[in-house]
Amino acid sequence: MNLNILLHIKHLNTLKATGWIIWALEKIYGKTTLDPKLSILRNLEHETVGRELAEMLDEKGYRLIPKFENHDLKHIILEYQMTMQDEIRMQAYLVGNGNRTFPCLIFLSLAVFYPSVWKKLLSEYKQGKRKKSIHYLTLNDCMEKPLQEIRKLYGRTGNK
Repeated sequence: MNLNILLHIKHLNTLKATGWIIWALEKIYGKTTLDPKLSILRNLEHETVGRELAEMLDEKGYRLIPKFENHDLKHIILEYQMTMQDEIRMQAYLVGNGNRTFPCLIFLSLAVFYPSVWKKLLSEYKQGKRKKSIHYLTLNDCMEKPLQEIRKLYGRTGNK
């Protein structure tokens, strides 16, 4: 077998449950496609949605991934950590909030591997049903707005 193919296979085996999706998107769109946008976010006013998102990504050593920037936005607004357990909890919230897209349901289905979150999923779902829909909010819509203002409109502790 070609050494290059073996290295790719080895890399695929080391990816986390959702890492293969990011890997695939980076292969399709390139790893640095959104670097200019991340630079813009880093230079926005403090406490704006965009600046806070950039700081969160920088703190974790992550970058904006094509087709995932609005997903990362939801993490910052809904205040879910970027862990697998919080990812699954957020997906339950989003399904309750009206997001029944294929990726959302796939991520939620990973709950089968995390019994520690099972008890929380119904309450996350119910909370999502009670809140204003965040489904169509994009990073471009709100990156220059104060994060606290957006959390009041769309966050888990904001609107009723």
